[in-house]
Amino acid sequence: MHLESAITVVRRVVRCFIYARISEDREGAHLATERQTDDCRDLAEQLSTPQVEYRVVRVFEDNDLSAYSGKPRPDYLEMLAALRNGEGDCVLAWHTDRLHRSPVELEEYIDVCAPADIDTRTVKAGQLDLTTATGRWQARQLGAMARFEVERQIERQKRAREQKASHGEYAGGPRPFGYEAGGVTPRTLECLDCGRVGPDGFVEEWQCDACDATDRFTRDLTCQACKARDTLRVVQKCQDCGTVAGFLAGSEAAAVRDAAPAVLAGASLKSLGKKLAALGLESSRGKSTDNKQLRAILLRPRNAGLMQHRGEIVGRAAWMPLVDEPTWRSLVAVLEEPSRIPSAPNTRKYLGSGIYECGDCKEKVTGAPKPRSHGEGKQLIYRCSQGCVSRDMESVDGYVLWHILGRLSREDAVDLLAPREESVDVRALQAEMRAARTRLDEIAAQYGRGEMDGQEWSAMSGPARSRLKVAQDKMSSAVEGNPLKELVEADDPVVVWNVSFDLSRQRAAVDYAVTVTLGKARPGRQPDGSYFDKSSVQVRWKK
Repeated sequence: MHLESAITVVRRVVRCFIYARISEDREGAHLATERQTDDCRDLAEQLSTPQVEYRVVRVFEDNDLSAYSGKPRPDYLEMLAALRNGEGDCVLAWHTDRLHRSPVELEEYIDVCAPADIDTRTVKAGQLDLTTATGRWQARQLGAMARFEVERQIERQKRAREQKASHGEYAGGPRPFGYEAGGVTPRTLECLDCGRVGPDGFVEEWQCDACDATDRFTRDLTCQACKARDTLRVVQKCQDCGTVAGFLAGSEAAAVRDAAPAVLAGASLKSLGKKLAALGLESSRGKSTDNKQLRAILLRPRNAGLMQHRGEIVGRAAWMPLVDEPTWRSLVAVLEEPSRIPSAPNTRKYLGSGIYECGDCKEKVTGAPKPRSHGEGKQLIYRCSQGCVSRDMESVDGYVLWHILGRLSREDAVDLLAPREESVDVRALQAEMRAARTRLDEIAAQYGRGEMDGQEWSAMSGPARSRLKVAQDKMSSAVEGNPLKELVEADDPVVVWNVSFDLSRQRAAVDYAVTVTLGKARPGRQPDGSYFDKSSVQVRWKK
């Protein structure tokens, strides 16, 4: 009998790791990394032979992370750890630039792969044999080229942003709250005459603040009529009746517009956030707005039609503002007060804390609990730091409110809405800011042409920057909210006070309306039969 010998061939298995990465994935759908992974699986099949199987054992994916930025990439670091532990024999990637765009990272990768004879295969750049000098040189050359491409792209993007800033154009990015996806049309426009609702059906018009010329601007935002710069004012007009558009009630644009005077009148960000939630308004990313997010939204210069570049306001922008510049600057001044910062430790909890003053030492009193002299529990009191006065909080607050709400019920309550001081000359301040920015542009141009060195530029730009800041600081006090306005206009001020006013608005109204001085109380029962000495509490109207 003829016996045939059987030879069993054992197929060697190469354990493969797939690494995929995409720098930006706004939708979070992982589509690009999924395509990279599919191509790498196809590559594994192509590399496999009857003798060798390239078997994918793990997939590592860093989504929406740049290899150039230097930020840690969790899956990449996990892959390196697994390679150090001997869990893989080969790394598959779509291209070498998916693995590294930093020479430092590449050298670390070589130190891990070369001693362990770990192979690197890519769909687009072929094989990298890091065990040889030639392979390592090739990897370094590809890495250097990838970094060069990124740096060149950054330079192009930077120049494009600078050009857009000089033209007042929207530079792109996530949709700004209050605007449509293009970043220039408010969301949502409404014709206050014929009732048309946008964004369609409205025509943009560019007006000059200096000479009132219409649509006479060059691309660098210079008015051809008066040759002035930084004077652009953008409005939207109804194409049917020509009426200047307003904002639809309950829309994002209207929410920003209405929030500014509310904050100036003492409203808290928390109360405004609740109003946004009640209107069903969310951030442009579809998330509810907390205090921090709402504050960031309101602080944006774009809301006032101002262009910001590299953290500085560089002039007017080519889109319709949601609030006027004086109101916005006044709003910023209020929101940037230390006591308005959400994490501030000195947030007030009581109506008169920091508002009422001691009649003896003239310091502001603070609220605090103290054990009751009779009975259980604690009593809230106002007291000064020197210990001059200690007054029952409930009684003092009730007496102050009796004065305020009583005054609001009188026929002459409307007098409380009269402005207290001469208003700021907004046009003059805007002209001053334009002149300062023009001077800074001239100095920058001279520096760019090599007509002065850095020291000379610093010396010459300093006065212009100071001039600009002085004008901006004055502008920030141009608009003062009147916390009493809603109360004066209400049919029932008591209901508005108790229902619509949170503590921040109540405190603002008290501080705006009256000066409260607390003296030492007479002990015992008072002539009116109570134990609260009203005569030692002085409530004086500020106007």
